[in-house]
This record gives sequence, structure tokens and C-alpha cells, in this order.
Amino acid sequence: MTGKAELTVRHIFYAAQSGLEVRPGVREGSAHGHEEREGRVQFRFFLLKPPGSTDKSTQIHFVSEPPEAHDLAWAIEMLLDGKVSVPEYEADHFKIKVSATKTSVSYRLPPHVYEATAGKMQTEVGVEAYWTTPTDRKFAFFVSRGSDFIRGSDFINVPISRPGFRFAAAFLRHLALAQCWVEKPEG
Repeated sequence: MTGKAELTVRHIFYAAQSGLEVRPGVREGSAHGHEEREGRVQFRFFLLKPPGSTDKSTQIHFVSEPPEAHDLAWAIEMLLDGKVSVPEYEADHFKIKVSATKTSVSYRLPPHVYEATAGKMQTEVGVEAYWTTPTDRKFAFFVSRGSDFIRGSDFINVPISRPGFRFAAAFLRHLALAQCWVEKPEG
């Protein structure tokens, strides 16, 4: 190998038709009259196959603040252990859905909303545990993005194995702590 190698902190989770890349991110902007950069955790959800001739997105980016990434790690551990308590359901932290074929428990971060040319866009990221039988528990990350003026929304679901889900919790906790920084120019 020639030259200097560059190491990148990131992990990519692959599923049959989708994937999720998690890595450190940066928010640049001005605060209190001066420019500054702040640490963030970046999620990139992607489809491995285009969704056909629809106008659906093949990638959705989501940039979280460190406490949000830490919150996802906490939710993953609760879902892995199957110990989501009644107060968490009552506080709307977790939602349960039951159908004839599947039961699921999910947790969503508060939505990120911003103005776009099509109107207000809202992006939500979450995690879920789902099963068809009590011994067949599966896990996934998901993202949805939609607008007030566009019918339907883009949605990408990334199923992850139990070991991968456990690793995701540890990785998110690590990134959440490592990305707690602010850089201000001198002067």
C-alpha cells in the first residue's frame, strides 16, 4: 500500500433490499454572532434496488444531535431485552401494533421538520422489534420522510439481526459521546 491511509469511523448494516450507514457528522452554522461547528451523528438509509418508476427516494439522510443517538441506543436495549414498561407506553415513548400476522413495538425520535419548496418536510427515524410468534423476534431501523403537500411519504426499513441490533446500540452510544463537541474559531 502506498501513500497515507485514512481511517473512517462508520458502520454499514446491510439487509436484502436496503441498508443503513451510521457515522459521525458535523453541523455548521452561526450562533451568538460567530461561526461554529458541532458534532452530530449521521444516518444514511438507502435502497439497494431502485423502487421502480416511482418518485420515491433511494436514499434518506438524517442528522441527529448526540442525545438523540443516545436515546436510540436506549430504545434498542429496551427492545432487545423485551422490558418496555407500562409507563413508557403511557408516555408515548413506545407504540405497539397488533395485526392478524404480526406484533410490533416501535420507538421514534421526535420528528425533524424543515421548510422545502414542496412545503414542510418531516423526517422521522425509529427502531422496532416485531414478531409473528413469541420466539421469532426480529429487529429493524426505519426512516420516513413526507410533506404536507406530497401524497404518501418515502419509507425505508432496514431489518437487522439481533447481534447487529445490539452492536448498533453500542455504536450509537459511542458516537453520541464522541460527538459531544463544539468548535469555535479563535478571536
